[in-house]
Amino acid sequence: MKRRDFLAASAVAGVATVCGARRAAADQAGGGNGMPKLTPPEKPAELNLCLQWGAIPGGEIKEKLDFLEANGFTAVEIPSGDWPIKNCDALIEAMKGRKLFLATACGPSDFSYAEPEKREAEVQKFLPVLEALGKMKSVGLIICPARGKLSEPGRLSAKELRKDFVENTGKRLAEHAHKHGTSIVLEPLRRNETPFLRQVADGARIAADIGPGATVMGDFWHMGLEETSFMGAFICGGKLLTHVHIAGLKERIIPGVHRDADNYVDGFKGLKLIGYRGAVSFEGGWPKNPEDPKKGLPQEERIRLIRNMVTLLREQWAMA
Repeated sequence: MKRRDFLAASAVAGVATVCGARRAAADQAGGGNGMPKLTPPEKPAELNLCLQWGAIPGGEIKEKLDFLEANGFTAVEIPSGDWPIKNCDALIEAMKGRKLFLATACGPSDFSYAEPEKREAEVQKFLPVLEALGKMKSVGLIICPARGKLSEPGRLSAKELRKDFVENTGKRLAEHAHKHGTSIVLEPLRRNETPFLRQVADGARIAADIGPGATVMGDFWHMGLEETSFMGAFICGGKLLTHVHIAGLKERIIPGVHRDADNYVDGFKGLKLIGYRGAVSFEGGWPKNPEDPKKGLPQEERIRLIRNMVTLLREQWAMA
């Protein structure tokens, strides 16, 4: 038995302890075997497939949204930075009458600077972004509290960063987001990308400590290295889980290229158990052009791969 399979089998039994939030009640009627009772979700989970803006074929906003609707997507993920501010009104107008919702805005962030002025600058640049996202009724802004190595000069220690993010930078952003009807969405990364936040359970704990306006997400690519169970990780996120990224598990490219490796059923089971109704958004690259590795794939091949991904994910969602 593989390590992941062994640990996944025991993930649900120990999920209350792993999450560190609240212990599920033991099933006394079943002989006191310690298996937790998971409260059934109020509404059944939904698979809302989503693409990041740069991966959507088309040029103009309307053309991209038309593609999403025509190909089985129900959500869209946009860039961060100035994009939401500059395109706010145009996107709101283009979204009218569509069965699409705006998931998250995704862009770089880092709150680990030792200099208070640099952390303050990071906060200030995101305040107007959050206002625009609130106006667009977006789920939230993806935030990575730290990137690189905290051991580098000019960085806070992990303990200092957590305290400052929970009590200051992250809390202020979350409060501003909540005020405008949106949220900050904490993203756990891989160990080679950050030393601070690497598991969904930790992100959920930080979000809970911050309070309203703070949520967490999971990314199958990052989770493949950092989590022992996709299902257990998503259960730990619970109601605080508001977004999911997905990519191939062998390579960080569009799912379905390595079909034998791209198995998301365990994770989808976890999403179903918590009644997840947010977006599952593709974040990754594309396979190399077999005819010329230096050139990107032609548009028609990307569209074929997108449709292949949709079919694969819907099949696995049904299996979960």
